[in-house]
Parts: sequence; structure tokens; C-alpha cells
Amino acid sequence: MTERFSVYHVPNPTAKLYGIGSAILGRCVYTGNTLAPPWPKYFSPSVPPHPARASVYGFHATLVAPFRTLVPVQTLAETLENLCQTIDSFEVGPLELSLLEPGFPALIPKEAPPALSALEERLVKTFAAYALPIEPEDLARREPLTARQRALAKKWGYPYVLDQFRYHLTLGDPLNETADDLSRDKLNYLDLLHSLLSDEIVASHHLDSLCLCRQASKGGPFKVITVSNFRTDPTRSEPTGADPTGSDLMCPDP
Repeated sequence: MTERFSVYHVPNPTAKLYGIGSAILGRCVYTGNTLAPPWPKYFSPSVPPHPARASVYGFHATLVAPFRTLVPVQTLAETLENLCQTIDSFEVGPLELSLLEPGFPALIPKEAPPALSALEERLVKTFAAYALPIEPEDLARREPLTARQRALAKKWGYPYVLDQFRYHLTLGDPLNETADDLSRDKLNYLDLLHSLLSDEIVASHHLDSLCLCRQASKGGPFKVITVSNFRTDPTRSEPTGADPTGSDLMCPDP
């Protein structure tokens, strides 16, 4: 069994943040379209190519990490929809660019609200009932882990849950060097990210929906298959449960 599912917070597809984040990763997780980088072709010094690993997952924040399951996709979709109908949308607050272990650039909340951790815990515990155990090779791939993270991975299928959870919107693959020892080109790359993510774009981040995503084959790209809005007035343009591939997306055709 190679098919996997996940629950992600994917920003509104018409938002500037989503358009820039997806262009940086080179792919729209809603449509599957490949995207050109958001910086000029003549930019110098060199800019890293589209991140191969991060592009597979698309621009998102993980709430339930990818898992294998034996239950029908309709069960997953209905579970997420029913859960979202009991949740009020809330402000995550302003975001800031940071380097997370093992050195990948990401946007994180300057001050994460308690509602964020509470939502993650509820989702993890709900979908754990459907998930198959983590495979030994997947666990080994994530090493080195702390004893706590290893225990969480064995119980919940992912090491960065509950007290280890940290909401983040990934913007690239690991840059390898430590933050104190980055090469000049990579430091310039971070400066470029800072310039693209203006104060206006990251000043306020709202969470009002969740997406069920599917990876059809091992190593293949994830794609949004349903969107479930929270019970307060949503800002998304696509209807709940629809295939969100409308022409108003910030994801141009390749």
C-alpha cells in the first residue's frame, strides 16, 4: 500500500501568501500545476532551484502528518468535515521567517495561540483511529530523534505531535549548514525570501479551514482533495468538499 493521506492547513488559494509560497516551492497543491519561481531569471547570486522534497508536499502547514489507512477516503473526508463544523476560525497572528531543524526555512507564528495546539491534538487523536502504524523504515528515516519523539512516532505515527508540535509553513528543503554558518549564497537566499514576504503579507494569518490531501503513490505529489471550512464565515471562494481547481486560484497554468 503506497497511497497516503494527510490533513493540512493550506492558505486560501487566492491569498498573496499562498501565491508566493507556492511559487517558491514550484507547485500548486490545489491544482497540481508547476509554477515558475517568483524572482527574476537574472537574479544574482545564484538561487537554489525549486526544493525537490518540499515541492512534493506543497505549501502547507501539517496538522495530521501523512498516514496509510484501510478506511475509505469518504470516511476521512466526512470525519474532517464534521470536526471542522465544531470549530470557530481564529487568528494565528503575524508570521516570521525562521530556520527550523534540520535547517529548512519556514514561516512560524511569532506567538502561537493556544487554539492552535488544541486543534492539532484533537486532529491527531481523531485520525489516529484510522491510521496504520508507522513503518520501521519511515521511523528510521526520521532519526536522529529524542526518546520522546520516538515514543510519539510509535504511538501516533509522527514524532512532532502534541508537546513536540510546532505550526510552520515550509518554504524549502534543509539548507544543511547551521544558521550561524550559512554560505553567502544561502544567506542571500534567505534575504530574498524576506524581500518576497513583505510585512503586509505576513502581518496576520487566519486559520478558517483544513484540507484533506492525498498522495497517490510513493514519492508522488500531494494534492488537495477536499476543503472543510470552520463554522464561522469562511473567506475561501471554493465550496466545502469541492475539488478546488477554479480559475481564480493564484496558481497559473504551466
